Amino acid sequence: MIKITRLRKSICPELHDEDMQGNLPAWIFLPIHGKNHWSLAIIRLHNDDAWLAHLDSSQGTHDPEAIFHVLKQVLYLIVPIDPALVMTGIMNVEQQQDGHSCGKHVLQMLAGATGRSQTDWIDVLRRRGLDI
Repeated sequence: MIKITRLRKSICPELHDEDMQGNLPAWIFLPIHGKNHWSLAIIRLHNDDAWLAHLDSSQGTHDPEAIFHVLKQVLYLIVPIDPALVMTGIMNVEQQQDGHSCGKHVLQMLAGATGRSQTDWIDVLRRRGLDI
């Protein structure tokens, strides 16, 4: 867990540091949807550094550099990490052979990264309002 030393109130004024109990998870998994396609971003927070990864089963559909830019700005607003120092990487993953199995690939990537089943992830995402 990384200690929050700064939380900009402009993002969510009703959220106070004590609501977060001073900690953020070490791993954050973000399913990303755009252009009728799903991909996965991973944020790894450790001590005072961070790295971002983008996993896309249809490389070229989502722009990883644009995703990294947005995520770096979000990180900067939450934790005191200089965006220029955040490492990024595009992970090579199995490429889908059709135009519709991207959601299945995101679930496979989540299951592989976390050790939870795809069914568990379907339940988690549906509870959060995502139809993947």
